[in-house]
Amino acid sequence: MNPKELYSPQFKQLETGFTNWLQTLNYSEETIKTRKRNIKEFLLYLERCGITTIESITNYKTKRFVRYLKCRENKLYGSGLMNTSINVGISSVNKFFEYLQQTGKSTPENLEYVEEHYKPRNILSLNEINQLYEATYQTHHFANAETKAKRGAVSQRDRAMLSIYYGCGLRNSEGTNLKTSDILTGRKLIHIRKGKGSKERYVPITENNLGHITEYLQNGRKLLLTGNESENDSFFINQYGTACSDQALSARLDRLVKNSNNRVLQAKKPSLHTLRHSIATHLLQQGMEIEMIQKFLGHSSLESTQIYTHILNEL
Repeated sequence: MNPKELYSPQFKQLETGFTNWLQTLNYSEETIKTRKRNIKEFLLYLERCGITTIESITNYKTKRFVRYLKCRENKLYGSGLMNTSINVGISSVNKFFEYLQQTGKSTPENLEYVEEHYKPRNILSLNEINQLYEATYQTHHFANAETKAKRGAVSQRDRAMLSIYYGCGLRNSEGTNLKTSDILTGRKLIHIRKGKGSKERYVPITENNLGHITEYLQNGRKLLLTGNESENDSFFINQYGTACSDQALSARLDRLVKNSNNRVLQAKKPSLHTLRHSIATHLLQQGMEIEMIQKFLGHSSLESTQIYTHILNEL
């Protein structure tokens, strides 16, 4: 059985020192937690190889660590590690080497990353996202005042839809399952009661998105409920006052794409999930830590989030 705790006094000290160093560099708590876990695994591997001091490490042994990662199983799912996870471990080891150099110690060569294969994702640009929002403001002339008012309410719902699926990065079912009570306007949060894997989480809402969501709650949604005898707590409702399906919301997104008159955007044929992929990529572009994006999206594994680093490199 492999040991779970370090026994080398030097390794214990270096593990603590590395963690403190990351804190002084203002890394996020999630990033520090991930890197600390990776480095502990690296140091435990060295101890099993009979190495108990940094001075004894060789390039051969560190490169064999990559082979070890390729062979070991995923502790959560039992299958082998994906290359994205292996590269997270390699990144942590290389960062650890940087720390050792800062403290005056000689280190082996940095580890080389392994090649990753991933399925391309459809990503919208910030300009295309803005065009979708602009499409919700297109005015139409109606002879019937009630019809015109309903159209305005649907436009408010469209902006709330973009704010939920793009601004907050929700999955399809997370959006359609939302209740009005899940929108915590005072705290600027959305409570996802049952995400993927039945996990709950809280998602932050920016001021701008909160404005669109509040406008719909206070005005558009109330108008859509007019004439409906039974009170409906669903956040997204249709013109009949009943809960919207994801097909109905997808149809609204298709309409916005068509109304944008942008042929490039139309050729991408974006879905509600495309909006989620897009916000994740944009947050990474803006410098958000990958572990924070993982938490924002509700991914159970960093492997799922790591894909956006590759998308970003190809934009």
